[in-house]
Amino acid sequence: MEKSDLNDSTGKPATGRVAVVTGATGGIGQALVRRMIGRGYQVIILSRQAQVDMPGVLPVMCDLTDMDSICKAAQAIIQHAPRLDVIVHCAGIITPRPVGQLGTQEIADQIAVDLIAPIELTNALLPAMRGGGHIVFVNSMAAVFPLAGSSVYTAAKFGLRGFARALEQELRPRRIRVSSIYPASVNTPMLRHEMDAGGSIYNFIDQPQEPDVTAQRILECCERGSREIFSSVFDKLFTHACLASQGLLNLSLPVMKILGRMGYRTYRRRSSRT
Repeated sequence: MEKSDLNDSTGKPATGRVAVVTGATGGIGQALVRRMIGRGYQVIILSRQAQVDMPGVLPVMCDLTDMDSICKAAQAIIQHAPRLDVIVHCAGIITPRPVGQLGTQEIADQIAVDLIAPIELTNALLPAMRGGGHIVFVNSMAAVFPLAGSSVYTAAKFGLRGFARALEQELRPRRIRVSSIYPASVNTPMLRHEMDAGGSIYNFIDQPQEPDVTAQRILECCERGSREIFSSVFDKLFTHACLASQGLLNLSLPVMKILGRMGYRTYRRRSSRT
């Protein structure tokens, strides 16, 4: 999307807005930061590395599995930018493993990064948020569709959805918007690592999107007031119907597995050619 296209769709320039982004060194995060810089945002990213090869951003060291580290990072951010316009929670990890085979650290890290860190960071940065600001949670379809084999990730994402919905009600009087985006699978190293570890075949019912497509949707979300954004109307309606009806979920799973296996074979063929 060209800059002029986004100006036309939002009706106002973004130049000078201050954004904090987690997960900025991942596939989606890097694409999002590039787009934000192109729109004139001042971007602060959280990273476990002191040196980050991303021109035009301010990196702040932070380990999202360490609550003390998050608090120190938040203090550093507020010292640099006492007023924030946008927070994008883009970081996430997944370790597919059946219940009964999960390691204690695997459980703790997924809950920490996928649920506790966004809550803790939001709590610490909220006093610096301007009226009219926007908090965006990059969630997952796992927040509305239970993934067998990734139960901890599913639990964290369900929890994150609940937090975002409650937060939206709390912040409405301050005119701070809260949005959640539920992308379909995205062609990133995280997805490839997930599948190597035995990830869900449902990721390939449709072919994974490229990171820049998802980044564009996140940026549009940052500049609009949508509460929950799905990749398609079908995804939204179907997943909510499965949540409401265990019978529908059980009937759908065999068909979804067939479609997922077919899609995964197509994905691997395409990947082998590149």
